Amino acid sequence: MDEPEYDATMFKAELAAVRSELNALRTDVKDLVAAWKTASGLVKFVKWLSTLVAAVTLIYAAIKGLAPR
Repeated sequence: MDEPEYDATMFKAELAAVRSELNALRTDVKDLVAAWKTASGLVKFVKWLSTLVAAVTLIYAAIKGLAPR
């Protein structure tokens, strides 16, 4: 197989390129984690709100059902 000869300067340049790509990916991953945490918090809030609405609706229905007609 004909592979090109590599010297130390080529390895250093390639290593620097890989490191810069890794740093860019690290930033992207941090942004994704922050977005995930925000979305998880929003889902928790919506679940809490739906539980509250269901409880209020149940209380309202019980009062209306027990009230004389």
